[in-house]
Amino acid sequence: MWQQSFPVRCQESLAGENPYLSEKYRILNYARRMTTEETEMMRNTSLGTRVVEGCTVRAAMSGVGGAVLGLLMGGFMHAMQPPPDIDTSLSTMEQIRQSYKGFGQACIRMSRNFAKVGVVYAGMECFLERERAARDLPNAILSGCAAGGVLAFQAVLDLQHFQQLSRLSWITKMYMHLQTKKK
Repeated sequence: MWQQSFPVRCQESLAGENPYLSEKYRILNYARRMTTEETEMMRNTSLGTRVVEGCTVRAAMSGVGGAVLGLLMGGFMHAMQPPPDIDTSLSTMEQIRQSYKGFGQACIRMSRNFAKVGVVYAGMECFLERERAARDLPNAILSGCAAGGVLAFQAVLDLQHFQQLSRLSWITKMYMHLQTKKK
């Protein structure tokens, strides 16, 4: 059912093969005893590397980071919007209150969207990385398509979404064509 894992090196450490691409981790078969080389690999890999290499933790960290970035971007974008019809006869403080009325909602909306993109992108990229046993451009392209699809699912499908989809499919086809040409 599963393809044989290829030896993949951890980027952070030069300790050896990545223990999380082994069949034991992919199938979640914990009943089997580890071999001596698997035990040595686990001993040589730092705890921080093992935790961060997990897909769930990576997706959760991306979601939290996306939410924080979304809060900041939502506030910035709301501040850059032209103010609504403000009565200039009011005091300065009242004018500021009127112009920043939807500030919190804008921040929360942007935060949710950035968190969704972060979780879907990081989770999909990690899944594809494990499944294909490679960290390369097609993983990033497909993950970006999935993250864009989540955002587009909420919006009404219009011509702009189809144009973006056609551009992404063209980029993917060109990349695949160049890869087959190299071989």
